[in-house]
Amino acid sequence: MFDLLQSLRDPEGGQHMLRRFRQMLSDGRHAFDSSVTVIISGGDPAAVRDEVFKTDQRINRNEQALRRELIVHASVHGTTAFPTSLLLMSLVKDAERIGDYAKNILDLARHESALSSDEQDLISGMATKASQMLSQAAVLFDSQDKAAAAVFLEEEHALRHKCEEAIDKWVDEKGTNHAAACLVTRFIKRIAGHAGNVVSSIVMPLDKLDFHPGGGGDED
Repeated sequence: MFDLLQSLRDPEGGQHMLRRFRQMLSDGRHAFDSSVTVIISGGDPAAVRDEVFKTDQRINRNEQALRRELIVHASVHGTTAFPTSLLLMSLVKDAERIGDYAKNILDLARHESALSSDEQDLISGMATKASQMLSQAAVLFDSQDKAAAAVFLEEEHALRHKCEEAIDKWVDEKGTNHAAACLVTRFIKRIAGHAGNVVSSIVMPLDKLDFHPGGGGDED
């Protein structure tokens, strides 16, 4: 994918589009961190609701603007720009979905005592790892470091597996309502998956984008 991005690294080729994409990832992480902190701490979701929703709106505006810019870029540069345009069209959707999951987590925080202390402890660690992965994904997308990307995808696979194990345990447990914990954990799993989709673009060809080595991404 490195060769595909070279045209965009040229200031005339769309450096501003890459900045938009980075901003979407940064905003997604901010919205996620704000929402998950509230539900883990049992805080008042109203305290961050406006910030989370404004951040998500900014993500959406950047997605729409980036789509328009990609169309113009492809129109100007012709068929040579199509692979890059297809690539970023896919990746911006991954970045956009993170804000939606953040809002979903905040919605769950409206329910008093949504998570037990044990659930909070387990989810806190998984959420911290997912947040770190969103930051790492942006760095790796810039560096195009294939070796580091491969390590990242292994860690992402491990986090998603940990999320699955927690959900399976809670679903099978009798007599306790773990619905909120299962949903939050599922959202964390998908956020990690979207970060993985971004990083998969470094090591996978365009036709296999989102299908991670060893499984994952859109496969689950």
